[in-house]
Order: sequence, then C-alpha cells, then structure tokens
Amino acid sequence: MTPARTSKRNGENTKLLVLSPNKKVEHSTVRYLINHLQEDDLFIVNRSATLPSSFCGHLQRTGESIEIRLAAFQGPSSDDLQNWLAFSFGAGDWRMPTEQRGPPPHLQAGDRVVIGQELYADIVSCRFSRLLEVRFVSPHLEQNLYQHGKPIQYSYLTEELAVWDQQTIFSGPPISVEPPSASFPLTWELILALKKKNIQIAGILHGAGISSTGSVELDQMLPLTEWYDIPLDTVNKFLLAKQNQRQIVAVGTTVLRALESAWDGKELHVGSGLSGLKITSDHKIQTATALVTGIHEASTSHMSILNSFCQTDQIIAGYAEAGQKDYRSHEFGDIAFLHCRAETK
Repeated sequence: MTPARTSKRNGENTKLLVLSPNKKVEHSTVRYLINHLQEDDLFIVNRSATLPSSFCGHLQRTGESIEIRLAAFQGPSSDDLQNWLAFSFGAGDWRMPTEQRGPPPHLQAGDRVVIGQELYADIVSCRFSRLLEVRFVSPHLEQNLYQHGKPIQYSYLTEELAVWDQQTIFSGPPISVEPPSASFPLTWELILALKKKNIQIAGILHGAGISSTGSVELDQMLPLTEWYDIPLDTVNKFLLAKQNQRQIVAVGTTVLRALESAWDGKELHVGSGLSGLKITSDHKIQTATALVTGIHEASTSHMSILNSFCQTDQIIAGYAEAGQKDYRSHEFGDIAFLHCRAETK
C-alpha cells in the first residue's frame, strides 16, 4: 500500500476500512464512523501532544556532530520533561532512509551533548551502541525543547513537517515523540455528533514512541517502555461501559497499550506508570472491544496488534481491498475500525 506522502489531512473524508464480525469487510469514510457506535459506548482517546523530538548538536567530549531522536518518555510526570529514552543517529537527515544513515559517534555514560546555549542532553547510559538514557538540562526546558527540536519524520514524506502537523485536536502535555495519529482524521464536529448520540468520550495520556531506528535489531526492541497516565474519570466510564457490556473503543494502539497495562485482570487502575507491554497476536485483550488504528505494512509489529482483534485472513483480505481502492498508509494516511475482536486464539 502506498504511504501518504503529505501531512495534508482529509478530515471526515478520510477513508475508513471497517473489519466487522463474521469476517465482514466494509469501506466507508470517517464521517460514518458514528454509524458503528451506539448510545453509552465508550470512545477513549490519547490526549498527548507530540514534542519535536529530533535534536542536533555536538558531543562536548570530542566536538563530533550528532543527532539524538527521542524514543520514549520516561516520566515520572507529564510536568517534568527531563527523562527520555533516545537513539543516536549519524550523518544524514530525514530525507535519507533511516537504514542508510551513517554510524553515530561513540557515546558513553557521563557524556554531554550540547544542543543549544541553554540546552544539554546528559547521557545517563548507553546500550547496544545507540540506545540512550537521556536527561535534559536547561533553565527553561520546555521552551528550549521546542526551540531546538524538529519533528521526527521519514523519507517517504515529500515535505518538511512543522510542529503543528503532528498534533491532534486532543493534544495536551507534549510527551509523545511521534503522533498518536489514529486521531488525525477526527474533527470537533464528529466528536460533538458522538456526544449528541450519548456516546461517552474519555481520555488517557500515553507517550507514543519512535517507530523506526533504521536498525532491524533495534527495531525488534520496539516499543520501548513508555509512560502513561489514566485518570479517575476515565476509569469510572470504563468500568460502567464494561459492566453494561457496551463497546469500548481504543482510538490508537497507544490507548490500547495503556489500558492493557493498567488492567490487572479484575479492574482498571487509576494513575501512572511505565508500560513494557508488547501486544502480540497471542495476547488476549481484556479491555477494549474495538480499535481505531492507522494502516501499516503487514510485515510490521502493528499486524500482531491487529491479530488480537481480527483473524489474520480477514485483515489480509481487508488490506488487499484497501490497496485496490487506493487507501494510503502510515501516520497521515487512512484508518481502520476493528470491531471484530477475536474471542479465541
């Protein structure tokens, strides 16, 4: 499937692939997503904003140039943006495929990367030569992160992204490094229509992580541990919907990961934490009954998450039809609605 190559959004005209029970495949647009939801269903979104997370600087010890791409926010609070996991990159920029980037300078614990006059990245640890634990130092941290950071983006795009290109209508604390893009096509008109139909809306925070490092070995580690927070209001709405056997829709895999991480088998817990959960095709989903998600290559780990909701043959059939109907993949592309959750594996 061809990736979307521009950040231009089609809003409610975005194509919607619907995978329904009994292996049914439908094609619609986001405008008609409301037709698949009923009164008192629950629609859960990620309220995280996306921080411009690519930082260029130089290694203070040697003077060598380096790019650091943040990979996952580590908490302990969305008010404190010091602590991140990150990856180092060598020569090149976003116009070059990540797998073709040169090797980065050697880093070690205790190194400092100078990014700006008031912004430094201290290397707390370095694993597998490129996976970094980073602590930012700045007297005006959030201001300087926005001043010096650029959006993470990839070579299939034809234009340089701006900060606002990566935000959703729900964007709040900037703890994602790449956007929770399943919400990109959603509009306030659609949200108001959902509320008018008495569909419940709730939010969580989850720091969406990096999607590619350019290394097959490092990509197998993704997603890394990512910070999330679930408020009391969302837990209450969730428990009521679950008790009444209503549909619980996770808008994006980050929402699904946060819910599954906070579920202990009996209840959903209020509060924050770091999730190391990797949802595979063998994972039995306990929380959401439906998923809104972007469309990605069948060879990615994203397919394992989809397999938790729908049988593989239904997904393959849906993707094949979507390709014939000129759907676009990746973060600025079209989306899918899966309410075909596989009950047995």
